[in-house]
Parts: sequence; C-alpha cells; structure tokens
Amino acid sequence: MDQSAFRGAVVSVGEPSDMDRKLKILLVIENSCYGGGERTFSMLIRGLPPERFGLYCASLPSGRFYEETKDRCRFLPLDLTRRFRPGNIPLLRRLIADNGIDIVHSQGARADFYSALAASKTGAKAAATVAMPVDGFDVNFFRKRAYSVLAALAARRTAAAITVSKELRTRLEGRYPGVELIPNPVDLSMFDPGNFDATSVMDRFGLKGKLVLGALGRLEWQKGYPFLLSALKLLLAREPALSGKLVCLIAGSGSLEARLKELAEEEGIFSNVVFCGEVTEVRDFLGALDIFVMPSLLEGQPLALLEAMAMERPIVASDIPGISGTVTSGSTALLVTPGDAQALAGGLSKLIGDRAFALRLGRGARAAAGKSGLPAYLASHERFYQRLARGER
Repeated sequence: MDQSAFRGAVVSVGEPSDMDRKLKILLVIENSCYGGGERTFSMLIRGLPPERFGLYCASLPSGRFYEETKDRCRFLPLDLTRRFRPGNIPLLRRLIADNGIDIVHSQGARADFYSALAASKTGAKAAATVAMPVDGFDVNFFRKRAYSVLAALAARRTAAAITVSKELRTRLEGRYPGVELIPNPVDLSMFDPGNFDATSVMDRFGLKGKLVLGALGRLEWQKGYPFLLSALKLLLAREPALSGKLVCLIAGSGSLEARLKELAEEEGIFSNVVFCGEVTEVRDFLGALDIFVMPSLLEGQPLALLEAMAMERPIVASDIPGISGTVTSGSTALLVTPGDAQALAGGLSKLIGDRAFALRLGRGARAAAGKSGLPAYLASHERFYQRLARGER
C-alpha cells in the first residue's frame, strides 16, 4: 500500500500545548487483522489516563482497532504489511522527531525492528511487547533464521521488553537489556457471566437444545485445531448418543480454514462443526458455550483463555507454557497432553459426563481471572513507562 494514500488521515486529540505537558507514547503495530496485539494495544490506548500520557499510534488506519482507538490518540498512518520496507525506518524517525515522542512501544516482529532502529536515531526509548518470539514462527528454516537475526538486531536497540508469562520472560532474558512481566488483561466488567446476551449466537447457529463446545483463535497451526477435530471424531464414536446433540463452534479465520473444513468432512463430523469466521461480540459467543476448548500447541498467554475464564466457562486446554501458567488443572481448567486427540477427547468426555465438576471448574476460573484485571494491567504499564522515561529498567 502506498504511504501517500494515508496523507490527511491523522486524528488529533487535544491541542499541542496539552500534549507537550505529558509523557508521549507512540504505539506501533501492523494492524493487518484484529489479533491479540491489537486488542491489548486498544485497551492501553483507551485506558491510560489522558491527563498523564499523550498517546500516538502508528499503524494502518482502518478496521476495528482503528475505530476503537482513533478518538483516544493521535493516529499516524503507517503501512507495515510488507515483509521488508526499509523506507519505514526514516518515516518512523520523522514521526518520532516531529511529535517529540518519548517512548516508542511496538508489538510484532516487524514493528519491533522498524521501531527500534528508528528510535535509536532520535533519543526516544524503544520498548517492545513480545508475546511470541520469532523462534515460534511457522516459517521455513531460512526465513526463521533471517527473522532471528533481525530480531536480535532490534533487541540490542530496545531499552526494555514486556512479555506475558514467566516462561517467556526466562527465554527473553539476556536478549534485551531488561524484561518486564506484565500478564495479559481481561476486562472483568465486560466479561461478566451474569451479563451477556447469547441470543443472536444461538439463533444464528441453531444451538437451541444443543451441547455446545467452542474454540476461539486464529486458524493457524499453533492453535492445534486438527487435533480438536480428531478428538471430536473419537468422542462421537465413543458416545454415539451425542451425534445429534453436540455442536462445536470454531471462531476465527486464517490460512488453514479450507484445510480444516476438508478435514472435518474427512473425519465424518462436518455436521457437528460450525466454522463461524471472525466474531465481534466475543462475550456473547463465549456465553453461548457449555465448554470452552483450547487445543493449542504454542501460546504466549492467550486472551481468549482469560476471557473464557472470566465468563465462568468450564475449560479443556493443552498443558503447555502460557496456558499452564494461567490455569491450574483440576481447579480452574482441565489440562491435557498437547497434540493428543485421545487425551483431548477424554477431557471433553469427563466434563460432559460430570456437570458438577464442570461447574466447579468454571467458578474457579472466574475467581482466578480476577487476578488479571484490566486496572492492574494499565497500572503496570504506567509504572513501566515512567521508569523507562527516567532511564530505569
């Protein structure tokens, strides 16, 4: 996309004199889709106190993220969708200098690279939220190697990193001058098990009288959806009475969508699976579920898991870092071996067959989600920015 197409698309908040009295933060993100990074940055932009922070955002000025944030920050249009565009470095450098930015906070490998190199020439401090290091990317050896080299180059020019789990903090220590642990948030006031309306979801997918399982996330290899489909086949073979009753909703989009639909057909369970596409009302989607399923193979700390916990859903999930650091098997979720369809089918069968246990897990999950509330997340970022501005790590 031509950067010139963005001219005139800047959204301003407050007069320049107001911004000059505040700590100026530029958030940089690709925004090619509404993923976890966009969701957390949206919460930051909408939640940080405007009397203390002057907020700017450099990304594509379109889509849900833009609509949520455009009235709460000064938008600086930037196209990061191409694999390599060296001109983004001087462009970002000008944006940083022209707006007197104090801290450049990026998310995503491409944004991290451009931001770190641009900030290093301006005196601004670069910070990066690293929810998934490049060694977890699903690319071939040579591309992963190239990404690793560029990530290392950016890390050396980054003042500090934020990450979302203890396991990731351990992996990142030594790569960055400092690593701060700030777990992902959930807005407990929004994701309230006593306040949702699942009517539209129930009606749209014909769920009345059904036993509803559900998964939410990008349709990519990290999410482990082929194992979920295999587990459903095993479950229905073991318990034929469920065939006309069980429905599994899979919400999200991604490169594996066509293949997953083919696999559901091959497994003979296509009538029991609904591919919902992107959902905008996540709370109401989760409210329609009897059981939330997360068969992931690799995670940082998934927002969908926290939201399902807050909605008091019984959860069956893979026992992997990022999930096991967020829930406890037997009290807030049921964890099973990742990539093991038999184990996943067994976990689903247990929750379906033991309603009292499922309800206890849901209540425990809601209580645990209270530790990941949005106010604590915002306060942690405030302290992080203030320390970074003072030259502390």
